[in-house]
Amino acid sequence: MASTHALFMPERSPLWKVFWMYGVIPSNLLWLAVAWLVEHHQLPGATLGLLVFLLGYTAWIVAAVWQAAPKAKDPRYGVMAQALTVVWAINTVLMVFFLGLQMVRLMMLEA
Repeated sequence: MASTHALFMPERSPLWKVFWMYGVIPSNLLWLAVAWLVEHHQLPGATLGLLVFLLGYTAWIVAAVWQAAPKAKDPRYGVMAQALTVVWAINTVLMVFFLGLQMVRLMMLEA
């Protein structure tokens, strides 16, 4: 029961799981989907929706890492995870902004 409950509450999961399994791997898969859609000029509206989802997901993962970091076995790992997650979030915001502008432009050209 505890492991199932922890699946939906990352603050109860160990830092490595929150950082890698909830953060790095899913975020990279989402960015891979965005990159494929942008590269193949497919579905600008869906791409824009995926970018908005990615912003929300990034905000959620920053909060989850922040909650899990104090429980790291070595406090340095907690600080490192927080710093890397914040840098990733800043990168995500910038990428979403510029790709979002590109998608809006494509949607306006199609209309």
